[in-house]
Amino acid sequence: MADTDVPTLLPETEAWLRALPGVAYPQALAAQFPRIANALAAVRHDPQALRERFHELTHDHRGGRRGFPFDVMMDLLVLREALIKDDDLPGNDDATKWVS
Repeated sequence: MADTDVPTLLPETEAWLRALPGVAYPQALAAQFPRIANALAAVRHDPQALRERFHELTHDHRGGRRGFPFDVMMDLLVLREALIKDDDLPGNDDATKWVS
């Protein structure tokens, strides 16, 4: 298995992301966080590991984390929806809902 902790997008990761059916290439994720893209690609054949990785990325377990830029978070959520196919998306409570 390739080293997923390199600071650049691995060729096999890019090929996998470009080949995902019905999903636009996650350019923000690939450009800003190639290590995360590589880590997702490394576990793509293990549904439970993939689910756990997305959960770690979309939930703050340590407190006080800054979070991802909006475009990266959207890439992650689109990938998660396409790859996991369940209803356990990150939720909002009343304190974090958007008001229009």
